[in-house]
Amino acid sequence: MSNTLLQLSHKPALRLHARVVADVQKVAAPLGVRLMMSGAFARDLHLHHAWGVPVRRETHDVDFALAVPDWPAFQALRAALLASGQFVEASGVLHRLRHSQGLPIDLVPFGAIETAQRQIVWPPAGDLVMDVFGFQEAWATAVNVALPDDVQAAVVSLPALAWLKMVCWQDRHRRSPGKDAQDLQLILNHYLDAGNEPRLWNEFVAWTQQDGFDYTLTAARMLGRDMRHQLNAEARARIAAIVGRQTDTDRPDLLPNEMNPRNPEQAVAQLRSLLQGLNTDD
Repeated sequence: MSNTLLQLSHKPALRLHARVVADVQKVAAPLGVRLMMSGAFARDLHLHHAWGVPVRRETHDVDFALAVPDWPAFQALRAALLASGQFVEASGVLHRLRHSQGLPIDLVPFGAIETAQRQIVWPPAGDLVMDVFGFQEAWATAVNVALPDDVQAAVVSLPALAWLKMVCWQDRHRRSPGKDAQDLQLILNHYLDAGNEPRLWNEFVAWTQQDGFDYTLTAARMLGRDMRHQLNAEARARIAAIVGRQTDTDRPDLLPNEMNPRNPEQAVAQLRSLLQGLNTDD
């Protein structure tokens, strides 16, 4: 995990979220379950709360990725959350609970329970299969966030959130179109705004002197390069394959069209710049 601290303890709008996080931590810690915030809440922490980037649909859910040794550990955690009196079942969905103050939480386990294909198969029937590739890599590069009332927790880094959005899009875009693609677009559009613009002039000034320099495309390239440095070769190849399939056509494919329906060609250009950064250190 990174030593970076995202300082948001001064944000009163996050006080309820902080309580939810603390109530989950209180149960998870004695069970030896490590947790990390992910999903749209992580997006809002990095972009909206830390850097003031407006989001079209601010989330009220809190997604937790849970590093567990086996399914009994996940089931024990879920049972303990319900027994705490702070959570109730929600909609009959195994991985969703609702806090006593109304906020839903999603629990996504990963780690030793993954198949060779980096998927989890939910018990007991095994009829729900979820791709969790990228969560172990995201844990290795997670950052700490300080929330109100002295609550601290791990949250996926912004580059990790981008690759998780790509994996989630591939896994569920047919049953939940648009959402993950739009979050990826938001990250690409505002990567420089999230504290990275000074790096452009300190680390990557040579990029600004190349023909056709474009801020938006350069942001995508920087994001790809940051992803490259957080992933091993096998993981980079897997992410590159997802993006490559969506940009290796004469016309914008499904992902660019969902990212930017008004200008999918621009989304293609951003994804190609991301691939450039992901595949090379130049």
